[in-house]
Parts: sequence; C-alpha cells; structure tokens
Amino acid sequence: MAETKNWYNTREAIEKTSPSRLDGINLKEETFQRWSYTSFLQELGQRLNNPQKTIATAIVLCQRFFTRQSLTKNDPKTVAIICMFIAGKVEGSPRPAGDVLFVSYRVLFNKEPLRDVFERLKMTVLTGEKLVLSTLECDLEIEHPYKLVMDWVKRSVKTEDGRRLCQAAFNFVNDSLRTSLCLQFGPSQIASAAIYIGLSMCKMTLPCDGDKAWWREFDVTKRQLWEICDQMLDLYVQDFVVPRHGL
Repeated sequence: MAETKNWYNTREAIEKTSPSRLDGINLKEETFQRWSYTSFLQELGQRLNNPQKTIATAIVLCQRFFTRQSLTKNDPKTVAIICMFIAGKVEGSPRPAGDVLFVSYRVLFNKEPLRDVFERLKMTVLTGEKLVLSTLECDLEIEHPYKLVMDWVKRSVKTEDGRRLCQAAFNFVNDSLRTSLCLQFGPSQIASAAIYIGLSMCKMTLPCDGDKAWWREFDVTKRQLWEICDQMLDLYVQDFVVPRHGL
C-alpha cells in the first residue's frame, strides 16, 4: 500500500525541530537549500527526459530524507542524485546509474567529469543509496496531485477551459514541490489549492452545489485551503539568488 508511514507534520514542527535546525542551520538557510536541491532535481529530471511524476517522486523522497537527516551531515545534491536514481526505478522509468551521474555532473558543473572523479561519485552514490533507503524505511510509493487535478477538471470543466485550468494547476503543483507543502499536506489537499489558484489565474469561477463548495470533494478545510494557497504564493516573493549548482 502506498504511503504506509505518516510523513506529514505541521509547518511549525518542520521549521523549528528539523534535524538541520537542531544542528544549527537556520530556517532561511534550510529553506534556501530546499529550494536549491528541488530546483536541481527539476532540471536534472528534464535533462534525463524523465516524466514529471518521476521528478516529483525524487523531490518528495529528498524532502522526506531531510526530515530525518541533517544537511550538515549529508550533501543535499548527492542525496538528490540518489533520490532521482531511486525514483526512476520506483516510477517505471529507470535510468542506469552512470547516465544519472553523468547528466548530474553536467548540470552541476557544465562539463564532463574526469574518469576518476566519475568513479568516486559513482561509489558515493551507490553507497549512499543504502542510507537513503534505510532512512526512508523503503517507503517509496508516493501519490501525487496530478491525477486528482486531471480527473476533477475532466468532470467539472468544459473542454476548452479545462485544458487551460489543468495546465495552470499543474504549474502550481510543480512549484509547490519547492516548498515543504508535501511534508504538511496530502495530495488531495494540495490538488484543491492548485485548482483554486488556477481558477483565479484563468479568471474562472465555479458555482457552489447548494451549501457545498467544490473544494470540499478534496477532504480539505477552508483554513487548510487558505494556508496551502498562502504558502504557494509566498514562494514567488522569496529573495533567493538563483543558485549555482555544485557538490
């Protein structure tokens, strides 16, 4: 069964009691590192021609890893590479470890690795895979919001508007992966917020069914919906400098 462990926590617990925080890394630095390694994974996945679902799985696995391990003891880019390698196998789009490593190095350094450097990195990644799997307790099956968004849009919105809304909502789901939302809320709750923001961006409205708003289908409260939307939109006002990837 997917998602057998309880990986969800409150925002306060994530921000105040993470292993990295307990090791002295402040909130802004950890938030930046999350944004950096998730951005790296998105680019790496695209360069590998991986499906977005595989990329999303790699990102969620990496974020879950750092709820149990500290950034001070584990290089986030190395962990990210391992998570992409694992995600490919989990989602049915496996790539040889050598391919993942070679493309990773090109993304990080914009050049091909020397043979000895490549072999050292390969050994580090293959050894590190055991730590990642152990930390995640081999709980690797992840449900994402994409199908929930698509199914709801197909049922509820006419075709010409549905395509626009679906793409807008997917964009917000992808962007949400750069935040800790996947550690706080389930896929149905994130899907509802992505649709809500997408409706606003597409200037579309949906009528309520009597006293029942459409988003209640997603098992989300109004407070949760607002909270997810606020955190999604907060991402766009972060004062981060675009990171230069590197190990």
